Amino acid sequence: MGTAKKVAVLVYDQVDALDVTGPFDAFAVASNWGKDFLVYTVALESKMPIRTISGLTIHPEFASSECPNPDILIVPGGWGARKEMHNEKLTDWINATSQRAAFTLSVCTGALLLAKAGLLEGLRATTNMRAMDLLMEAAPASTTLIENVRYVDNGRIITSAGVTAGIDAALHLIAKLHGEERSIDTASMLEHDWRREPSESLAIRRATDEDVDGIRSLLIDAAQWIHSAHGFWQWRVENFEREIVEAFVRDNEVFVAVHRNELVGCCSVHWGYEEIWGEQFHEDAGYVHRLCVARKRKGEGIGLQLIRYAESYIRAKGKSWLRLDCMADNPSLNSYYVSLGFVLQGRFDEEFWSANLYEREVPCQ
Repeated sequence: MGTAKKVAVLVYDQVDALDVTGPFDAFAVASNWGKDFLVYTVALESKMPIRTISGLTIHPEFASSECPNPDILIVPGGWGARKEMHNEKLTDWINATSQRAAFTLSVCTGALLLAKAGLLEGLRATTNMRAMDLLMEAAPASTTLIENVRYVDNGRIITSAGVTAGIDAALHLIAKLHGEERSIDTASMLEHDWRREPSESLAIRRATDEDVDGIRSLLIDAAQWIHSAHGFWQWRVENFEREIVEAFVRDNEVFVAVHRNELVGCCSVHWGYEEIWGEQFHEDAGYVHRLCVARKRKGEGIGLQLIRYAESYIRAKGKSWLRLDCMADNPSLNSYYVSLGFVLQGRFDEEFWSANLYEREVPCQ
């Protein structure tokens, strides 16, 4: 029988209570009555009580000087992270402890502490969506910031978004160590809806004839949603008759995103002249069209994964830019593309619909 893995959860003044207790409880409930995980709290200087943002008092079990070397280090966030990220004694301890641990997992603005501890060099990372600008300042230039995901797994280093995303990331790590069934059972006992980050089991590939019905369903659902939400037909349902979609897949470079055998997204990449953009068209770009994600999977980062896949495909074709158009009168969608670094190049208006053209430079490998 193996020895229980030690899980140290860092606490400090003005830490977020749920950033601490969420992962703590996930590992404790998954511990098989302490046989697989031994979970404890640790503070830097002493075992004096720590006051969280919400006023909850936590009594650390260990000070850092006496803390058993953990196999898993949890670094939570909170308002206090903005101060503690400048505490070199703490960030040095995080760095040294992380080097000895098998895994380090940050929650929310705990990613700021990892950044200042020098642990995000060359990695992908995320944090609370309201603190992404702070992480951009704190992280090295080699760090790739990932938005709109629950967590990012680099192997040894895992970062999660805000608050309850820490539970999702903890369940993800538990699944890595003891199988998905253990995490599903743990989530059930916690009565938590485990939101798994789909990118790790998301397959993106060229569409085939067998995907026609799934693509057609995605496009029709999107067209109907646009009409119900905005009152006009950006895409018309009659344009997605089966024979039309069959021809679309056959005659174009169409890609689908598949998660656990379910078709959850699609897009196409085009290279030819686009009449509506006139002189704004240029040939050093791939043009992404009909980017669509299943409505029930909204917010899981699938669209972002399709964009990244399209970028790599466009780069492989020797082009330097990714261009896409979207409904001009959808503020949230337009803001999303701007947040991803796309720059508005122009607008096209017709009697019943309009579109914005966005462009982003394809990064080098």
